[in-house]
Amino acid sequence: MRTLILTGSPRKGGHTAQMTEYLAGRLDGEVEVISMDNRKDILPCRDCRYCFTHPECAVRDGMTEIYRKLDGADRIVFAAPVYFHNIPGSMKASLDRLQVYWSAVVRGDRREPWRLGGILLTGGAPESGRQFEGAKRTLSCMLEDLGAECAGAVTMGGTDKKGLADRPDVREALDDLAARLSGPYAPCGGEKER
Repeated sequence: MRTLILTGSPRKGGHTAQMTEYLAGRLDGEVEVISMDNRKDILPCRDCRYCFTHPECAVRDGMTEIYRKLDGADRIVFAAPVYFHNIPGSMKASLDRLQVYWSAVVRGDRREPWRLGGILLTGGAPESGRQFEGAKRTLSCMLEDLGAECAGAVTMGGTDKKGLADRPDVREALDDLAARLSGPYAPCGGEKER
């Protein structure tokens, strides 16, 4: 099993990195973590619509390697801090290039979910019911477009005052997500695959 974790935090060793490392250490198989923060080798989507008629992006840059890694992953996890109710702009600019996967709808070759995904989100503001809604929605839709059914989202608010070491509830949620991601994928209402 291969897991690809795409992170969007500009802080090395920060709360998002701690959650990512904790989860990665509990997953079976090969785990690769790639930072999508401020990637100078990835241009933003220019809406040229090449991917509407081709199963690839017209822009050849650092995203080409990310596409290859995404296509080869059995599990995909997005991890990011939340700034003003969504993921950081630098991560979003890179992930906008996932348009090539959504465009499968336009091309008529969209696949049903065939793998699992997960979401890790951190935020400095005190925990609230709405704090992570925008980011969860954005990343859930991206997972769906990548053919991944979201196995769960783990959030950690209040990071301005407490970190992962102070949050046994978050560590337990990460353990649960790791178990779900490591189990066999079963499509909704269907037989287990793989």
